[in-house]
Amino acid sequence: MAKEVKKPAKKRAAAAGRTRQLTKKQRKSKARQQVRQRQPLPGSFRLTWQVLATLKRYWKTLGGIVLVYLFLNIVFASGISNISSNFDTIKSDLQTTGGHGLWHAAGGFGSLVATSGAGSSATGSALQSVLFILESLVIIWALRHLLSGQPVTVKLAFYKSMAPLIPFLLVIAVIIIQLLPVTIGGLVLSVVSTSIFTSSALATIFTAVVFGLLAAWSIYMVSASVFGLYIVTLPDMQPRQALRSARDLVRFRRLAVIRKVFFMPLFVLAVMAVIIVPLILYASSVVPAAFYVLSMLAILFVHTYLYSLYRGLIA
Repeated sequence: MAKEVKKPAKKRAAAAGRTRQLTKKQRKSKARQQVRQRQPLPGSFRLTWQVLATLKRYWKTLGGIVLVYLFLNIVFASGISNISSNFDTIKSDLQTTGGHGLWHAAGGFGSLVATSGAGSSATGSALQSVLFILESLVIIWALRHLLSGQPVTVKLAFYKSMAPLIPFLLVIAVIIIQLLPVTIGGLVLSVVSTSIFTSSALATIFTAVVFGLLAAWSIYMVSASVFGLYIVTLPDMQPRQALRSARDLVRFRRLAVIRKVFFMPLFVLAVMAVIIVPLILYASSVVPAAFYVLSMLAILFVHTYLYSLYRGLIA
């Protein structure tokens, strides 16, 4: 009788422990279906509107954070003198007749916006980088708590936001490594296109194609890793875990994410050009100060935009 009872028990245990393993294709299809069931990402213009609404709602706290950053930047790493000389060059290019001067002016303005008016000295640039990292942590911490309905003060944001500094730096290091392909490709393209002895139309075209492939590779990697900067600031979050979670967030939605991320610098550049270019032509004395303030606000806008997109990915 004992044997008759034990045998069905073993069969039931074996049947209970037997699970059907999904193939790689089936797992991928299941993951794609799960992504499709999520809330769709907001469009670029809608996302920008959300960012502006957030900045308007919490302007006191976020504005105070930007003011502290502006003060520290001016005191410890001011690059205003460098900005003034660059804008003099841009103004002379704008006043040059023909499309050549306009092209040079646009390139110089885009480069200046991309570097946020970095100081001309190595020490000034290094201090600006340090302040940018610290300010990023403060803004991310403040946005996370403000958007979750928690009261935040400027002093509290600076006091409590520095805990994930080391993991944040490690994620930045990974992003820098991921940008190496496009950096190396850009250097090679510049050397080939400017060399007198080795440049030719065929070599330039081939190098441009290689540069495009390397740039696409870097963009593909960074489009996920950039959200690791926001995930790694969560409590008890490891850099590797944050980067893995970031890759899962953009899975099967990477192209949509890349389009929205690319829209952000274009919007910032357009807004700054609309404000700064008339000042260059008609009120050049206030251009350095105006550009400096706009650069600080642009950093706040970029983090708010990316953090809002991150919240849309996890919704």
